[in-house]
Amino acid sequence: MKTKIYFILAAMILSGTSCMKQEAETDNIPQAAASCDDGIMNQGETDIDCGGPCPVCLGNITAEVDGADFNAASGTISSFYNNGSFFMTGTSTPGSLSLIYSGALTTGTYANCQGMFTSSSTSQSYITNNATVTFTSFNFTDSVAAGTFQFDAINLNVAPPDTVHITNGQFKRISFKKN
Repeated sequence: MKTKIYFILAAMILSGTSCMKQEAETDNIPQAAASCDDGIMNQGETDIDCGGPCPVCLGNITAEVDGADFNAASGTISSFYNNGSFFMTGTSTPGSLSLIYSGALTTGTYANCQGMFTSSSTSQSYITNNATVTFTSFNFTDSVAAGTFQFDAINLNVAPPDTVHITNGQFKRISFKKN
């Protein structure tokens, strides 16, 4: 009986030693240092690789306009929240895109928002009252919002009326400070 107990104790000690040795070996593997271009939100960043110790996070609006890429960078974006309405507009190669949402700043999906697209090549404007906007996050410390959108807009100034399809719309770090 004593032999069995000694054998069990010896097995436990050996397995514990091998685990400790294995942990010690993995401790020596070099870990990549956190940086502002590692694709990870770490080291006090407010978004992936920006904010905190990294460069300021810039806003952007992206979408597909009839299949063509739309990418409005921070210098071409204007936005504000006033009297219960959130407004944002951005400009890119295909034209300018605007959205208006009326209501409280809470996450969720909202239909019947206003949308407009103006083509830079034709100067024609397309409008809708059926845009869908989904707010996925609000950062009330920095007063910025993120989310998605989509809509079909119509140009009634041509016969027959023409439609433009705005799909896969996304916005990140868009200001909602009051004007």
